[in-house]
Amino acid sequence: MKLRYKILLGIISLIMISFSVIVYLNRPISREVTHDEINKHLRKVLDKNDSLSSILLTIYSNETDYLGQFAVGTMDMFSEQPVYKNSQFHSASVGKTMCATVFGLLVEEGKIRFDDKISHWLGDESLEGLFVIDGKDYRNQVTIEQLLRHTSGVGDFFLDPVANGKTMFEFIKENPDHVFTPQDLIAFTRDYQKPVGIPGEQFHYSDTGYILLGLILEEIEQMTYSEILEVRIFEPLGMDDSYLMFYQDVQTDILGIYIDGVDYKNKNALSLDWSGGGIVTTMDDLLTFMMAMESGDFLSDEVYNQMKDFNEKYDKGIYYGMGMMLFDFSELSFLLGSMSEVYGGMGSTGVYMFYDQNNDTYFIANYGSLEFMEKSIEELIKIRMIYDRMIIE
Repeated sequence: MKLRYKILLGIISLIMISFSVIVYLNRPISREVTHDEINKHLRKVLDKNDSLSSILLTIYSNETDYLGQFAVGTMDMFSEQPVYKNSQFHSASVGKTMCATVFGLLVEEGKIRFDDKISHWLGDESLEGLFVIDGKDYRNQVTIEQLLRHTSGVGDFFLDPVANGKTMFEFIKENPDHVFTPQDLIAFTRDYQKPVGIPGEQFHYSDTGYILLGLILEEIEQMTYSEILEVRIFEPLGMDDSYLMFYQDVQTDILGIYIDGVDYKNKNALSLDWSGGGIVTTMDDLLTFMMAMESGDFLSDEVYNQMKDFNEKYDKGIYYGMGMMLFDFSELSFLLGSMSEVYGGMGSTGVYMFYDQNNDTYFIANYGSLEFMEKSIEELIKIRMIYDRMIIE
């Protein structure tokens, strides 16, 4: 079942209620009541879902001058230590937005073009067998932009089916302490999966593609990907609580990250993310990053607008640009026609970093569970139904 339809089922169950309740939900509320209602809602969600140990949420709006930060739950399911608004967590595919941003900075500096061929930087060790369809090898046609937009045709090591043996998801469940290198992940796609199409012809989400992007950055910058993030993103923006997991000396206690009830926060299998999303961070750091992107000072509007060209359709109401997603809620359901769209980064463990341009508002959250990839969007809608009623004083 596609992402949109999973979300839509939750929306329908949420909104198909009596007219009198809808009227009640539309009544204006004060800032204090807004904050209390959101906090109560998050605690209710936590209490009802055994797959969660904590929920973090930040809402910041320049328009309303509102900053709400929420932290409910504990560090993990076996801990009594409460979470805080500055607790660190694994950001999953939100890291793809930062990977894409580094490419944007390089384009701005004139070092590369988005339409450059990836074979200029990567050789046979990385590309062999990844783009062969009906006996024809398309590796020399693949561009950086196609990898960034998930239109290169390469398979996805994490979720795609395999020709034989175990899927990656099955493998890590049986081998949670396995350590992956970037080349291991590429080899998995080469050996067990097939390309899905000719480069540029269709959208197909691919973590493998973003591993290739990380290798390209290392070739261009002649630094490790971890060093690139530090030099290009974290240090310039003062993101002091962010780092690439497994690739820096600093390792901190992060929030639980659950897959089928198992906490992977201390498991080596998380090494499979790398340039596809292996960043540990905080809500404040993600807010800092997204605000910098929107400011026009960190990355030029010209390049950023190219990243925000959301012309790849993930599903109805869900679109992809370069390392960023857009949710058009009015397309998800006509009942949400008045809810403005958001865009930014999203990860499979219920983590997101979104911006509502119409209302100049940022939404940052972490649920820390694979079961909350779709549910996190349902919860965002519910939170918006509370927040959007707040009286602007």
